[in-house]
Amino acid sequence: MEAFDIIVVNEDKKSILVVMKTSESPFDYISEIELELRERCYIGAVIIDELLHSGNTEERFIKGYFDGKHFDSSQFAYETVDKKSKLREHICLYLFSDKESRELSILTSRQQKLIEHGCII
Repeated sequence: MEAFDIIVVNEDKKSILVVMKTSESPFDYISEIELELRERCYIGAVIIDELLHSGNTEERFIKGYFDGKHFDSSQFAYETVDKKSKLREHICLYLFSDKESRELSILTSRQQKLIEHGCII
């Protein structure tokens, strides 16, 4: 299993979402994320969804800037994402289809049940 997925969210703006599929910190995988972004020749803003690491809190989403080679570490900041945002869908759809990851996550049993029933948190 890969630790993350990279998703192009908006073709026009070429926004990138990194969906962490592990409870480990995304910074443990920063070199691998940078490598994949370099292979895509990407430059710009990146949002990281770390639901499985931080839970469904105000520290769930991290926004950073990738300069084409590396992340600018001074640009990382927590990002508030609206509860109805499509950015929240990707990890929930993954967890909907992967019961084991859902059950081994730090999510509360209520949050797990919501995802199990197809809700986006």
